[in-house]
Amino acid sequence: MSENEIELLKQQIASIDTKKFDLEAWKAPTLMFVSRIFGATSEHVSQIRELKYDYSSWTLRDTSGGGQLTDPVRVMAKEILEAAISELQNLGTLPKVIAISGVLESFRKELTGKEMQDLEKILHLNENEKHQALKSFLNERDKKMLRSVLIDLLLNN
Repeated sequence: MSENEIELLKQQIASIDTKKFDLEAWKAPTLMFVSRIFGATSEHVSQIRELKYDYSSWTLRDTSGGGQLTDPVRVMAKEILEAAISELQNLGTLPKVIAISGVLESFRKELTGKEMQDLEKILHLNENEKHQALKSFLNERDKKMLRSVLIDLLLNN
């Protein structure tokens, strides 16, 4: 099952080496692929989102001298995807993460950033604490918002 995902990530790595590499254009599909494989809240997704060029005067001065032959953003992008491939090869995919990811995306559309952080923290608790904390968290939410999440889940699955 993970052969398709690995091949997809290898294609994204290959696209990093193109002459006209556009980081933002590369990030969009890569984030979709990695989110689908590992979940929207995975560390891989976070690291890809954080990739950016630093155009400050110090950075431009340091790299314009020709001392640096490799693009640090491209190197980091490759490292992230190679780590993802290694994880897939050694551990395989985690179907539960993908299912949770879809639920989290539905909640993300309705919750504030702070509420979303609280929900993600709850999901990392042990099973007994998680059950009670989720019950409390959902009881505090508006029924209209919960209905919207449920509708989004049903329409997207």
